[in-house]
Amino acid sequence: MGLRFDPMGGGQFKNALNAIIEAEKQPIKAMEKRKESEGAKLKLFGEFKTKFNGLRTSLASMIGFNKFKELKAELGDGSQLMSVSIDKEKANVGSWDVEIKELAERSSMISNGFSDPNKKVLGVGYINFVLPDGSKQEVYVTDQDASLYGVANKINSIAEGAVKATVLKDVTDSEKPYRLVMTAKKDGTENEVKFPQLYFVDGQEEFYVESDKGAKNALLSVDGFEVELPGNEIPDFLQGVGVQLKQAKPGQKFTMNVKADYPKVTEKVKKVIEGMNGVLDFINKQNQVNESSDTRSTFAGDSSLQNIEFRLRNLMHEGFGAHVTDENSFKVYHLSDLGIEFDKKGAISLKEEKFEKALEKDFEGVAEAVSGEKGFISQLKIVMDGYSENDGVMMAREKGIQTRIRQIDENIANKQRNIEKKTEALTAQFSRLQSSLSEMQRQQNYLSSTLGGGGGGNPIAQLLGG
Repeated sequence: MGLRFDPMGGGQFKNALNAIIEAEKQPIKAMEKRKESEGAKLKLFGEFKTKFNGLRTSLASMIGFNKFKELKAELGDGSQLMSVSIDKEKANVGSWDVEIKELAERSSMISNGFSDPNKKVLGVGYINFVLPDGSKQEVYVTDQDASLYGVANKINSIAEGAVKATVLKDVTDSEKPYRLVMTAKKDGTENEVKFPQLYFVDGQEEFYVESDKGAKNALLSVDGFEVELPGNEIPDFLQGVGVQLKQAKPGQKFTMNVKADYPKVTEKVKKVIEGMNGVLDFINKQNQVNESSDTRSTFAGDSSLQNIEFRLRNLMHEGFGAHVTDENSFKVYHLSDLGIEFDKKGAISLKEEKFEKALEKDFEGVAEAVSGEKGFISQLKIVMDGYSENDGVMMAREKGIQTRIRQIDENIANKQRNIEKKTEALTAQFSRLQSSLSEMQRQQNYLSSTLGGGGGGNPIAQLLGG
């Protein structure tokens, strides 16, 4: 309902109404401040959760010997002849003497020459391929495709075709330098494609296979044994070891050495240490308070975070067993033996040189102490998983903050509804009062004009503050 104020009293009523409403809004402002603090705390918790989960993820990828280890291949003089890929979870360390005698080859053909690859002079006809599985594939060439480029495009347009085609320029014959070349897409005799004669009619020029060659397997010597490979890319050359042959060099032997990559293992452990330091540094900063700190929006003194810090630091001082000769014989490693220890500032440091020397001395023992079933990383993951489960501290803490924010939002909404109702009620009351005063003012004016002025002042004007 609208309220009409007159110059004699409306301003005072309006000010009074605004003052009452403003007083009613003060609890909302206090709740909004609490919500702001809880929002800041939720954002801060999200930062901690990111650090916490990042550390958990790095741990999961390192538990177990095969995940912990890293391998590399050294080829020496053979690095120009061959490249190697390693599946570290399957491969074993070792060395092999290798000689690449012949590379695998693809079956191919080349046509006779033409003066212009764009001229449609071939006529119409068929190109037949005998595929590796013995089946035949037929390509029909119309008079619209009857140029070298047209035939090449027709062949290359075959979805999942076994053959690719191109036109090359061979200046051996300067008058007819353009030739069609068709090549199988894969190396080796298992993928051989056979090219019979071309069958074309009504052409202006003859079109035929001038030369072709069959597929060949690669020929290698491995530790003195001659072996054939079905191609130049072999994903399972050795267990967990794939090779890509680049160049044949008969008579040149080289050693392929698959060995542990200690620097790479060190880098992985270093990332775990960095993750732990990130978590510990976050907790430490929450406890650094002074007289100007707003502890309502931080986790200062939070017992849950303090408990996490205690568990992580305590784990650093434990010993971790490793089998020496059998399951009944153990050697206990402490992280400080491996160069993992606290520095003067309370952060965890990794002395890389000391750690790598420990790996060189006893790789399997260190691997078990660090990543074995009861090793450091496994125990660290158990600790962190306990806080991250659905009913764990991390989830409970996040849900608690979110619940408080929802409750504040509900309280603000309820309070706003109450203020709106109160505003309507007060507006109605003031409107009625204003109407009454206006009527009194009208009567006063009437009496004044009828009876004339008199002493003693005007009681109605006095009531209205006049």
